[in-house]
Amino acid sequence: MQVFKLFFKIAKSKWLSMLVFLGIFLLILNFTNVGGGADTFKTSKMALTVYDHDKSDASRKLCDYLAKDNIIVDFEDDKDKLIDALYVTSTNYVITINEGYQDKLSKGETDGLFTARYLHDSYTNKLADSMLDTYVSTVKAYLAGGMEFNRALDSAQQALSEKTEVTFETFENESAQTKSASFFNYMPYALLSIIVSVLCPVIVAMNKKEVGFRTKCSSIKTSSITAQTICASGIFVLIIWLILMALGIGKNGGMFSGNMWYAVLNTVAFTLVCVTIALLFAELGISDNVLAFVTQVLGLGMAFLCGMFVPQEMLSSGVLTAARFLPAYWYVKANDMICGLGTEQFKLSTVMICIGIQVLFAAAIFAVSLIVKKQKKAL
Repeated sequence: MQVFKLFFKIAKSKWLSMLVFLGIFLLILNFTNVGGGADTFKTSKMALTVYDHDKSDASRKLCDYLAKDNIIVDFEDDKDKLIDALYVTSTNYVITINEGYQDKLSKGETDGLFTARYLHDSYTNKLADSMLDTYVSTVKAYLAGGMEFNRALDSAQQALSEKTEVTFETFENESAQTKSASFFNYMPYALLSIIVSVLCPVIVAMNKKEVGFRTKCSSIKTSSITAQTICASGIFVLIIWLILMALGIGKNGGMFSGNMWYAVLNTVAFTLVCVTIALLFAELGISDNVLAFVTQVLGLGMAFLCGMFVPQEMLSSGVLTAARFLPAYWYVKANDMICGLGTEQFKLSTVMICIGIQVLFAAAIFAVSLIVKKQKKAL
């Protein structure tokens, strides 16, 4: 059992990495639970600065319309002061109603009505642009219908001031399947990060010449050394998997049932992929610093490309085509069907194909690691 003890002695020095990634995983899960009741919706209010250079009835009505659902912030019309105000977000958007606004709008002209100033493109700027465009388009539509100009202004303001009642439906008896969906969707990131960041350095340390000479000088047979290393690695991976499964059971509110067992099987297949990736990196002799970088690139890359953080149905066809060459894509595809996250209906045959493809990925990666090991011995 000396090799077994040595394995966990080395692994003990890597527990901090495991705890860091486990903490990140818990934070991700916590963010997915952030929500509110039916009273959490509020209309977005922007901080606007408005300069009226037209000084007409039409421009004053526009100012009144903008002030109704936004915060009007007054600043001296000085370029440097406005840049400072925009930089510290004292105001989000500066609108200048150009001279001749009323005359142009009454004729149905829309060019040169406003001058907008802001630091960079943002959601707030687009919202302000949309608000102005909607107002002008509404007035223009009323004018095109033959309405008198002042009446068109009043009608546009009244129409755009109509509020839509927003209600949130809450489901007290939310299914366990829905509760666990986000957990299983994010689990590959945790599995990959923890297993690779801990298992790979341990195997690299075990493969060092001094450690190898020490074990070979003992009375332990080579076959026993190999068996103990495999057994220790398996137990370590099983512990990680069980810890994550315990978190999943807690999020589920009890033991899994029904189709969710296929989601559990899906995690087993991806765990095999993670183990083989760790073995390949170990055979390549990647240092700890490089390993941390590579693990994050691989983990976050698959998370975004394969649909963990962004639903697959929202990704472009080009991204999905490239993602098919990554094992996480097939994990997410199966998980979406099992948990009802995507548009595809649950089909057991498709789920099992996705799981089988992950196992094939694991076998292929393991074969590559054996080839690398053989090449290293030949050198």
